[in-house]
Amino acid sequence: MDPPISVRHRHSDPNSHADQNSLSDQASPPPADDESPELGCSRGAARENAILTAALELLAETGYDRMSMDAVAARARASKATIYRRWTGKRELVLDAIRSRAPSQVSPPDTGSLRGDIVATLRVVAEGIGVQDVALVAGVLRATRNAPELADCMRSSVIEGKRHIGQTIVERAIDRGELELDADREILHEVAPALMFFRMLVLDLDVDEGFLTHIADDVLIPLLARSGGAETRQENP
Repeated sequence: MDPPISVRHRHSDPNSHADQNSLSDQASPPPADDESPELGCSRGAARENAILTAALELLAETGYDRMSMDAVAARARASKATIYRRWTGKRELVLDAIRSRAPSQVSPPDTGSLRGDIVATLRVVAEGIGVQDVALVAGVLRATRNAPELADCMRSSVIEGKRHIGQTIVERAIDRGELELDADREILHEVAPALMFFRMLVLDLDVDEGFLTHIADDVLIPLLARSGGAETRQENP
C-alpha cells in the first residue's frame, strides 16, 4: 500500500502586491519553473490516491458513521479544501474509494489445460495482494454491513468485477473437452477467494505454491468435475 503523500502547500508572499494576492485567490497558481505540467498531473494523481487510501483505511477502522472528512484530511496530509474540490461529501468520497479498488479487466493465463489455468491464475492473484490489502478489504466489508449503498458498491465494483475470470477458465476447459457443458461456471469465483482469504486472515499463513496446488488439485478440479458429471484430465501445466 502506498504511504501517505505529503502535500506541499503554497504560501503567499507577504511582500506581494495586493492585486497579485487578489489574483492568486481567484485561480490556482501555475506550476513552478522547475515543474512540468506532466509532473503536476503525477502529483495530483498521487494526492488523490493518498486521499482514497486514507478514506478506505478509516472506513475499515472506524466504520462509515464515525469516520470524518477531518480525519481523512489528516491521514492523507491534505487540506479539506483539496478534498472538497474533488468530492462533495463523505458519501461520494467513500463510494469513489471503493470503486478505486475495482479490479482491472484481465484475462486469466491460458496454459492449455484446466489445472494449469487454475494454478497460474491463483498465482497471479496471490502475487498481487498482500496481508495489508486483505485486512483492508475485510475491514471495509465489515463497515458496509450497516451501509447498504456502500455494500452494493463493494459487490458490484470489486467482487463482481472478478466473476468473469472463473467463467473464462471453465469455458476454456469445456472447449478443450476437459469439462462437460453443464460444468458450474461459478465455482472458482465462489470458492477460491474464500479459501485464500481464510488462510491469510484467520490462519495467518502465506498463500504459497503448495497451497495453490492444493486448492487446484484437491478442491476446485474435483468440484468442477462433479458439477459437470465428468472426470477432468489433471494435466500438469
